[in-house]
Amino acid sequence: MSGSFFRTGCAALLAWLPLVVIHAQGTMKKEIDVAFAPIEAVKPVVGPVLSPQGKFVMLPNKGAILVIDTPAGILAAEQAIAAADLPEPEVALDFQFVTGLPVRKSSITMGQEVPFPVAFAPPTIIVGGNGMVTGVVPATPTKFQTRNIGVTSESTGTLNPDGSVTLDIHTEATEFEGFIQYGSGVFPSGTVGAVAVPGQAADPLFFAPFINTGGVALPIIATTRVTTSVVVRPRVQSGVVDLDLMPRVEVKLEGSEMEPQQIDLKQFHTVMSVQNGQVGRVHGFTGADEEFNRRFLGAKDPATGESAIVVKVAIRPAAAKPAEARP
Repeated sequence: MSGSFFRTGCAALLAWLPLVVIHAQGTMKKEIDVAFAPIEAVKPVVGPVLSPQGKFVMLPNKGAILVIDTPAGILAAEQAIAAADLPEPEVALDFQFVTGLPVRKSSITMGQEVPFPVAFAPPTIIVGGNGMVTGVVPATPTKFQTRNIGVTSESTGTLNPDGSVTLDIHTEATEFEGFIQYGSGVFPSGTVGAVAVPGQAADPLFFAPFINTGGVALPIIATTRVTTSVVVRPRVQSGVVDLDLMPRVEVKLEGSEMEPQQIDLKQFHTVMSVQNGQVGRVHGFTGADEEFNRRFLGAKDPATGESAIVVKVAIRPAAAKPAEARP
């Protein structure tokens, strides 16, 4: 009797053991970067490799998905995404080139009310019948807010028991540096483009040493036309845009049949990292002195003030590829 009971108990234990192993394996959560690919492109890649109890949700603000599955299912999802040909997102870059700024340690003693745009209608990308982009309607301001620009000083006096007075002073300085040119450019992630700096270089002779040391020997005289632009390559990773910025100088010889020559100043390559939807700022190019930055960015008075490159970043998920185009 006891032997029969033992055999029955062992059989029940062996039947229950696989369930314990499966349950012990459990599930976990993990965010996986999909570079802002739309759900139409992600679902056919991730769905088939998950376990029966696995699932995922989109995290649109992070450009990622949250996978809830067994460790093996999550590993399979990571491998499938790494091997998939997901569409690259587009990055809208709104540039502002600022010169003649007050020195960062100076203060402003005058104030005035200035209306600022605080809401914008989104830009529109026009796509033709062949799927190519045929035009872009830039963002336009729809709402303005008035702010005081200048210096605001607040003081609070406290009478101490010994008869002395403690005076707390708080001074806040707000500087207006101009308006961002919204709709400056829309670039697919990983591709190289250029944003022109408005205007022509006031003193082309200043750029002669940079031009003629770049492997191109060109005569630079007072009538030579020198224009500048910034070569841009955005790279998207986990909701952050890394912008490669490099100054480019274009030389056009007046009265010559020679095509305009472009010289990229690679020694001043600069990287700016900006969170999606945020504004990034650098005080000119890395390795370049203040005078170069002021002249390159078109300062009216290149002898004084500081300069800055301001960029507003917005990541736009790319459209899903047609089903027949997927491998």
